[in-house]
Amino acid sequence: MSASPEPAAENGLPASMPEPRRGRSPARNRIEHLLFRTGAGALGLPSRATATRLGQRLARLYFAIGRSRRRILFTNLAAAFPEKSPWEIERIARDCIDNFGATLVDFMETTRLAPEDILARVTLDGAEHFEEARRRGKGVFLLSAHLGSWEMGALRAGLIAEPILPVVRPLDNPLLEEELARRRTRFGNRIISKRDAAKEILRAIRQNQTVAILVDQNVIKEEAIFVPFFGRLAATTPSLALLQLKTGAPVVPVFTWPLGEGRYRLQFEKPILAEEFESASADRSERVHAATARYMAVTEDAVRRQPSAWFWMHNRWRTRPPE
Repeated sequence: MSASPEPAAENGLPASMPEPRRGRSPARNRIEHLLFRTGAGALGLPSRATATRLGQRLARLYFAIGRSRRRILFTNLAAAFPEKSPWEIERIARDCIDNFGATLVDFMETTRLAPEDILARVTLDGAEHFEEARRRGKGVFLLSAHLGSWEMGALRAGLIAEPILPVVRPLDNPLLEEELARRRTRFGNRIISKRDAAKEILRAIRQNQTVAILVDQNVIKEEAIFVPFFGRLAATTPSLALLQLKTGAPVVPVFTWPLGEGRYRLQFEKPILAEEFESASADRSERVHAATARYMAVTEDAVRRQPSAWFWMHNRWRTRPPE
């Protein structure tokens, strides 16, 4: 999602999303695409267990070579869990890397899976919360995070009643973006690009559809409000809060927990209602701040249940608040 206070449309919501980086050469795009297709094909040759181990080993190699990402991983974990020993931090980091490799392999495999395979691999927990929100008839926002296999979770959520609409940031490489889009939309889900998301999201919600949004990543200072996340202020987009307060649609937290061997549990939690924030303050900015803080508190609670499932190698606290 984009965020305020960037230039806004007439309805007070973000007019568009940040554009991806430009200036990439077509040759680089083709080489990256070739490597992706080669890797995807190679992972499809062995058994799933062998492919998973290969994915984990490649992830370990990547983070051994990519020192900056490895440094971010350990720095984030140490700051978030000051009570844990270096050995415990090392264990969580290792499990986090392995989980990243395994979930990537599982998502790559989705081109060969039928809907029945997704239903068998991803079990449901708390689906009654999702159904409760849908019965309100105002549309539904799914609040999720880069935890476990969020991509597999989106596919499974789209098979419950009707397809969902995940909001995604397009990749800089259009060829790779086509590959990901093909996997994300195989079973009917429709992607909303972050670049011009506000109008599409509002249209979908007004049609009583379900829009999935991940709000756990860093945004630049001009687009952020700062709310607590693991004891530190984190630059967070207020877009979901703006959208919920405008539409009145419930926000349902949902997370995809890894169970091993290519299996996951998609867990829905109790809906967060717009009325909770309407009564908190008459000031709109205070309501937006309260809602955004609530979303991140729910996300932190989920991450603490299984720290190794979250994407700690993202520089979540890179943008710092003004002095």
